[in-house]
Amino acid sequence: MNNTGIIWTEMSWNPMSGCEKISAGCKHCYAFTLAEKYRGTPAFRNGFDLTLRPHKLKEPFKLKQPTLIFANSMSDLFWDKVPDDYRHQIIDVIEQTPQHEYQVLTKRPEIMLEFSKKRKLPPNFWAGTTIEGNRVKDRLDILKQVEAEIRF
Repeated sequence: MNNTGIIWTEMSWNPMSGCEKISAGCKHCYAFTLAEKYRGTPAFRNGFDLTLRPHKLKEPFKLKQPTLIFANSMSDLFWDKVPDDYRHQIIDVIEQTPQHEYQVLTKRPEIMLEFSKKRKLPPNFWAGTTIEGNRVKDRLDILKQVEAEIRF
């Protein structure tokens, strides 16, 4: 887990990294830039290609204080290339650490919606989507259908 300079959260947790650009909001993706800059290093051996990090799944259990956590700041949990069983493992951790709040931001709310129909999202799962312009404003309508206690 990492402290972060992001003003709307306290820590980031990245049990995976990687994504594919799908809209204008991805043009200047900081995660892509960072991962590709360090491609081949221990932190990002695969650059921004999908990389699962199961050794990081237990990190939230180590935090002693309730924490606001941005989950997957270096990826999109609802990218279609992420295996559903790995998504379930991440949601398992979120469920097992109810003292923390998890902000999960996606540009793929339709996949989040389908997943949430198969598995109830825990109360500490904040469901969010990025709406960077009118071309993708329908993401809000999709997000409204996701059953989550907090949507942003």
